[in-house]
Amino acid sequence: MFTLLSPSKVFPSIKTVDIKDIHLYMKKFEESLRNFEELQKESSLNENR
Repeated sequence: MFTLLSPSKVFPSIKTVDIKDIHLYMKKFEESLRNFEELQKESSLNENR
């Protein structure tokens, strides 16, 4: 076996994350998307008047 590329010192190391944190983040992100979509619907309804 041989190594084609040596590991870079500049590249950040991989950190472990808690899956619950990611789940919470995704839920908040989806909620903000829904809020944004509602605002867009409301603004388009107001423009059509």
